[in-house]
Amino acid sequence: MTGMRLTRRHVRALSEPPRQTVYVFELPVRIVHWTVVLCLIVLSITGLYIEHPVQTGPATPLGHPGFTLGAVRFIHEVSAFVFIAAVLFRIYWAFAGNQYAHWRALLPITRAQRRDLRDTVRFYTYLRRRPVLLNGHNPLAGMAYVALYVLFIVTILTGLGLYAWLLRRPPWTTLFGWTYGVVPISMLRLVHFLLMFMYAGFAIHHVYSAFLYDAEEHNGELSSMFTGYKNNVQTESEDAIP
Repeated sequence: MTGMRLTRRHVRALSEPPRQTVYVFELPVRIVHWTVVLCLIVLSITGLYIEHPVQTGPATPLGHPGFTLGAVRFIHEVSAFVFIAAVLFRIYWAFAGNQYAHWRALLPITRAQRRDLRDTVRFYTYLRRRPVLLNGHNPLAGMAYVALYVLFIVTILTGLGLYAWLLRRPPWTTLFGWTYGVVPISMLRLVHFLLMFMYAGFAIHHVYSAFLYDAEEHNGELSSMFTGYKNNVQTESEDAIP
């Protein structure tokens, strides 16, 4: 009987008309996404080395491991400036992008968004069997991305503060010297370092959620960050941005 029910379900699914696709993730959003991913990987690897450098060659008379640390720090700094550019552009695109990239789509400011937020929480807490069907980000994911970018700003400010402390010259000290005036430089460095592990935890959950929603909604969640297109899973249009 179970086999018959599965067969009938599959036949019914095959008989349904194919879903239309909808353009969700614009090219700038996808470029920023993968730029941030690559930068975080490079920054994490180089940051771990900077935190715990190892000697990879003959030591100099002063005991320093040559220019390895300097090269790693240079790679870290270049990646950091690329990361800063990507984050700032994504913030700009939250005002200039389409309805799925807009900041109003990331925060539960409408009644429908707050309803979807409750239903999404119920889905993640096993109180609802099916996820909320949305073409864009669900409200919980949108709030998580906003919080993520707030942490990105903290990472950028602490990193630039450390950079200013290292260079000890304007304009870096003028612009970011206040950071190690607010908190001790050791605390600044610790916060900057610990945020890396928060991003690693977020990445694990992010990948899990992408696979989960792709399997539950069959909407092309995984491929959409390459193509920009998702299968239209909604029977009615999403709320217009107020």
